[in-house]
Amino acid sequence: MKMTYGKLPKEVLEKTVFKWLGAKRKDVILWPAYGEDAAVVNTSGKYLVVACDPVTGSKELLGWLSVHINANDVAVCGAKPAWFSSCILLPEGDESLFKSIVKQIHKAASELHVSVITGHSEVALYVSEPIVIGTMIGVLEGNRYYRTGGAKPGDKILMTKTAAIEGTAILATDLSETLSSKVDKRLIKRASAFYKKISVVEEAMIISSTGLATAMHDPTEGGLLGGLYEMAEASGTGFVVYEDAIPIARETKIICEALGCDPLKLISSGTLIASIRGNYEKLITTLKRLGIKAAIIGEVVHKKEGKKLVRSGGTVESIKSAVTDELWRILSEYSSSKIV
Repeated sequence: MKMTYGKLPKEVLEKTVFKWLGAKRKDVILWPAYGEDAAVVNTSGKYLVVACDPVTGSKELLGWLSVHINANDVAVCGAKPAWFSSCILLPEGDESLFKSIVKQIHKAASELHVSVITGHSEVALYVSEPIVIGTMIGVLEGNRYYRTGGAKPGDKILMTKTAAIEGTAILATDLSETLSSKVDKRLIKRASAFYKKISVVEEAMIISSTGLATAMHDPTEGGLLGGLYEMAEASGTGFVVYEDAIPIARETKIICEALGCDPLKLISSGTLIASIRGNYEKLITTLKRLGIKAAIIGEVVHKKEGKKLVRSGGTVESIKSAVTDELWRILSEYSSSKIV
């Protein structure tokens, strides 16, 4: 199978990665599976949640994103992030880039009350752009954790904030020069600040404390639709969501229109999706009281009903495979000489 940019396909993971997982230790509670972004291990009665993710699609926000995307993966399992480590791979150049990445990691970790405990940094042969690979560890207060694969037919699908938060920040930051001829510069500046909204730790802790969620997931690569697809595949279900019900920031809409991309398929760290069973109205009120926007965008259905997006005009789009993120297409259309 030919592999293209982005996450490896489900069939490749199942054929290779999931078959070769080393020793079958009894202290592993949640093993790798499609759509699951963290593991759970039992250490003398304490449940640790561990996540590992790289940042490869951003130039200016590498350090900041590396902390937050890994913290998000831990938080949607129900654990508060506590310890972070990073592997920083750099191309040849001066020290300023490395300092910028490390300072971003420090700032993001400090805001989350996370300690940076270990890591590795090097100028690496064959590396043409900086890469940061992060690992985050958190501790569950009890032994209840949430999986991507816990959704059940009949659950409502709750979404926090707006779609494509991370993608908006990356495009506004890394393509600012290109956008400046198409979009008001003040809007680009506001959009570049979307990186401040990347964390879902607060809402994940609130949602997990209510016990209303059957599954939680942070839709990253592939955007909101990619995250919904992963949750449905992991859960053995389908879904129906409505474009008119999905909150999209004005800045995101304008930038996506200028670059010709679909905001529902653009990397969306900062958004949390959860399948909810119970009093979702009270949960939404609680989140909004704390300044976190939330909306019901659809519901989980039986697998045979498919995975569907009802567009604003009434047309139905079936999501039949993993979603390729719009970020890769947009960045590939602009050479590095056009990217700030």
